[in-house]
Amino acid sequence: MKKRLPASRVYIKDILEGYYVKSEGDFEPNYLITKDARKVYRVKVVATVVREPVISDDETYGKLQIDDGTGTIWVLGFRDDTRFIRLVKKGDLVQIIGKVAEWRDDKQILVEGIATVHPNIWILHRFETLKEKVEHAKKAQIAFEIYDKYGITAKAKVIAKNKGVSEDMLLTIDELYTIMLEQRNLEEELFEEEVEELEEKAEESPELEKAKKAVLDLLNEKKKALSHKFIVKKLSKEFDEELIEEAITKLLAEGEIYEPEIGYYEPL
Repeated sequence: MKKRLPASRVYIKDILEGYYVKSEGDFEPNYLITKDARKVYRVKVVATVVREPVISDDETYGKLQIDDGTGTIWVLGFRDDTRFIRLVKKGDLVQIIGKVAEWRDDKQILVEGIATVHPNIWILHRFETLKEKVEHAKKAQIAFEIYDKYGITAKAKVIAKNKGVSEDMLLTIDELYTIMLEQRNLEEELFEEEVEELEEKAEESPELEKAKKAVLDLLNEKKKALSHKFIVKKLSKEFDEELIEEAITKLLAEGEIYEPEIGYYEPL
């Protein structure tokens, strides 16, 4: 029988700010890497239920939302695990054990166990969580320093071992840096695309903007489909035909107008 991985005490903020990793192997568990380089397979959280639990009509899915003062997250139960959702109500202080999951970039907890607890348990949880974070931080600081200087090398592993730092922590830091780099590259690509779009808009001349407005005003005034020939004729005293055609093309691309039939235009 496969041994169940231990649950790590965490704050909800640790989950929300962490990086979710989906394992490539079918039988390998997914996990979370926190910003301080902790690899977390299962979590233990103490928090307040802030939304009334909901269960689907076919009872195959249930959810509730919790808040521990550092963040808010959804807790989900599927099939047999919906029984856990029934055990609590809005306002209850609960201790939850489960696996971290992600759906459309939103972190979630897949519940494996839940129980209402006394406020003293919340105080104990906060203390134990902080204690674990501090103990980890001491070793993580050493591990980051070793990694930044030597990377993942035989020398780094020897130095880490001599300083009481596990090789796994060096590997986790390496994975964390890789994920952060990939995310930064993606953000830079998205930023460059946004800049290009803004530059394209900025390149549009004031005259083109006036022509676009004139076309729209004309269509809105007539309140019916107007032919290309009619629009050009009406606006030719103020704008060149080429500029009017460019304005129509831009308005079509931007979704401001549409072409109900070839050569006729209406505002959306």
